Amino acid sequence: MARKLITFLGTSKYDTCNYELNGVKANPTEYIQEAIIDLYNKRNTSIDEIHVLLTKEARENNWDGDNKLNKKLMNYPKLNIHAHDISSCQDIDIIWQLFDTIINIMEKNDQIVFDITHSFRYQPMLALLSIHFARITKDVQVDGIYYGVYDSKVEVKDFPIIDLTSFVDLQDWITNVYAFIKTGRVESLTEWIQNREKAISREERKSTIDLKYVRQLAKNWQELASALQTNRSMDLSSTAEKAKESIEAIKNVMLRPAFTPLNELLLNVESEIKPIADEDPIYSGVAAIEWCFKHGLYQQSYTMADELMISAICLKHHMQINNREDRKWAAKILNTAIKESQRINGSHGEVEDEDRKIVDDLQDYPELLNILHTMKDNRNDINHAGWRNNPLSSKVLEEHFISMFETYKTQLLNYYGKR
Repeated sequence: MARKLITFLGTSKYDTCNYELNGVKANPTEYIQEAIIDLYNKRNTSIDEIHVLLTKEARENNWDGDNKLNKKLMNYPKLNIHAHDISSCQDIDIIWQLFDTIINIMEKNDQIVFDITHSFRYQPMLALLSIHFARITKDVQVDGIYYGVYDSKVEVKDFPIIDLTSFVDLQDWITNVYAFIKTGRVESLTEWIQNREKAISREERKSTIDLKYVRQLAKNWQELASALQTNRSMDLSSTAEKAKESIEAIKNVMLRPAFTPLNELLLNVESEIKPIADEDPIYSGVAAIEWCFKHGLYQQSYTMADELMISAICLKHHMQINNREDRKWAAKILNTAIKESQRINGSHGEVEDEDRKIVDDLQDYPELLNILHTMKDNRNDINHAGWRNNPLSSKVLEEHFISMFETYKTQLLNYYGKR
């Protein structure tokens, strides 16, 4: 692991400048690279290696010779100096070669400082993409991305160095929000929000109001996602309500720039969470099932759909949905109705006389019973990991559920009868 400065060297002649970063001034120099190294030294943080990307023209004009960058860098005895020749051509093969060059510079767990001051045309974008790729594949850490302002026309050469490291945050938002929206997995997004909150608190040495609400939002999102992924049906309404309240609360808070992408994300998420927060467990359950299968959680979808019908029978007949014996009773009623619906001769199963009316009531929904028969069979197929005769393929299991859900939803709510 090393702290590496990766930088592009330009071809122009540069005047001596006074660069400044976060209120700290570097020693006067013609080269932004030397200024960055000096600024790191002044905060007692050394750069171990510098990797200079340079074309033939940049080598001739600013690298080789007295008072050129290579010679100046030799004044830092602990600094390992590496020059990488790159082409000034613009075709796509050259671009990919440069991508490979940058990626190969970065090694596992490196801390990267990237200077894009003299990058040209597509190079700044390529630099950011290369960093993002290396962060995922090599777990590199980004210590800073910098751009040194320079204007040859002004007389006083006092210039700021602009810190662009927050662009890394933007890339993280894109990656983590995409994962959340497409798969429903919230772990990486939650972990990232929590890490950013901790980093900001350390830097500012205090917690501010927006961080409090962002932290609570991340916690509540994680609890809801965990309840959905582990089929905690009894917790869905309450955890969704907490997540919904967190969204409402954060709308009224002035967010710092690092967290403003939350506003766009919340527009998509709130509409999905709100139905799950319904106080009626059947309507909440239907919304949860829909969320699960749309995010690829088919095992959870099958299990919830089967159990939700049992809950509906319990509630319709004033039984407790969280009482084991009541659920066993409702499951027996449902299984009897399904078996009878599958018999051509119309024979009846064995149930208590007082339960016969409930079974007959279910028989008024033959399409629902047929769907539940298929869902139960498919649920067993999944839960037994396919170890049975004639197991279905994963594709068929998914297609079955998608094709059955709308009818299941309509019929279930008709049977339930409330609203």
